[in-house]
Amino acid sequence: MKETWFNTKFRASAYYTDISDYQQHNYISGAASAQVYNIDVELYGFELELTRSFTHDLSGYLSYAWKNWSAEHHPFDSDQTHYFMQNQPRNKVTLGLSYKLWENGVVTLNSQYLDERESKKGKMLDDIITVNVGAQHTFKLTHCDFTLKAYVNNVTDQEYELRSGYPMPGITAGILGKVSF
Repeated sequence: MKETWFNTKFRASAYYTDISDYQQHNYISGAASAQVYNIDVELYGFELELTRSFTHDLSGYLSYAWKNWSAEHHPFDSDQTHYFMQNQPRNKVTLGLSYKLWENGVVTLNSQYLDERESKKGKMLDDIITVNVGAQHTFKLTHCDFTLKAYVNNVTDQEYELRSGYPMPGITAGILGKVSF
């Protein structure tokens, strides 16, 4: 993380992963059986992140990730239909804001964009934008801290799939607690 100017920080990273014997499956002509075989896969990309404190109470971040992959061709997978890596978006952008609305309390807003990607048998998964909001309060107790969080994910009720054939939930809300010693 490199601090650049006026409470702004920049982070960059690159990665390369070489997977030997990645287990790949291929359905056999729509039958209730499948073939499983091992292939070699490479996954690589980079990530950039910019964070900034605008005021004492307001901060935000913007991140961008680019990802790509390649896989060894296997003769049993004639249609190249089930590579998990195809479900990965090549471009991902995330934007977030945090605002300290009260002492020990924070309200958050973030949004994420994933570009379209090819899935099994050439089916395209649409690009998506999701929006999430949340709030948390940390109670400072004698021997620990207790943080209570409430959130609403996908507030725009976006219909989308991260994996072909598996729809993601619409608006989702929850409450969680965390104890820190």
